[in-house]
Amino acid sequence: MHFETSQSALGGAHKLKISRGEATTTTLAYTRYIRTGSDPSQRVVLLHGFTQNSSSFRSIACTLALGHGFEVIAVDLPCHGGSSHVEADLEQAAEMLLVFGAESIWVGYSLGARHLLTLCLRDPENSWRAVFSGVNPGIRDEDERRLRYTSDLALSQELRELHGNPKSFRNFLEQWTSLPLFQPRGPASEDIETRLLNYPERLAKSIEISSIGVQSDLWPLLERLHGNFVFITGGQDAKYLQIADSINSRIGSNDGIRIDTLIVERLGHSAIFDHPQSLVDAVVSLSDR
Repeated sequence: MHFETSQSALGGAHKLKISRGEATTTTLAYTRYIRTGSDPSQRVVLLHGFTQNSSSFRSIACTLALGHGFEVIAVDLPCHGGSSHVEADLEQAAEMLLVFGAESIWVGYSLGARHLLTLCLRDPENSWRAVFSGVNPGIRDEDERRLRYTSDLALSQELRELHGNPKSFRNFLEQWTSLPLFQPRGPASEDIETRLLNYPERLAKSIEISSIGVQSDLWPLLERLHGNFVFITGGQDAKYLQIADSINSRIGSNDGIRIDTLIVERLGHSAIFDHPQSLVDAVVSLSDR
């Protein structure tokens, strides 16, 4: 793969080379991190959550690249960050993500976890190495799925009304990250400034095309998966603790698959950002498999 090149030096014994790749009609925008002078044999691909972008992973990406020598690719998902003009649902985005290599170590958080699961199920015979945080394989009840999409469309309309009003957009993001789902959180983990790099009307489009209300029910397909998977969940994130437990119960004993679960106590849905070492440790453990 060819990358756009630019360089940023960070303090310490090593320097970090950071480069950007622009989105095209067939590829998503990304930021690449690599320690200068190194020739990494393993790549880590990071997929962010709703209202975030590749910059949300900056600190984690730097740790993985500088401290552990990985090549790290933080992707801007459709309608977010540098991919704001890209309109692609989960299935369409999976094709774009494949360019980063099925052999990579993959990390998906929330919306990014649903993107990642869709990607893995596109080629379930591949021996995937993936970390999921806040993944939902889908809503199985049709009426519940329809109600969810109706609710998400209302949220989409709210975002569209924020176009051209940065102060109101900031207020929206502050309210969004204060939802009970994400609590408790630490002040250092907040990333409102990076979320403000998005456009509210494009986030609205993301909801419309990638809502779990229109996502296919992937539960019946999980048994096809192969590989090594780590599920990281905050101890206070009751809904996703139950989902992770259900996935493990369903496929954890299948041949060709290994599932490790990590519960980060006293944290919510954003556990990997509130306690980033949990994610770093999970990636390092997968690099040996």
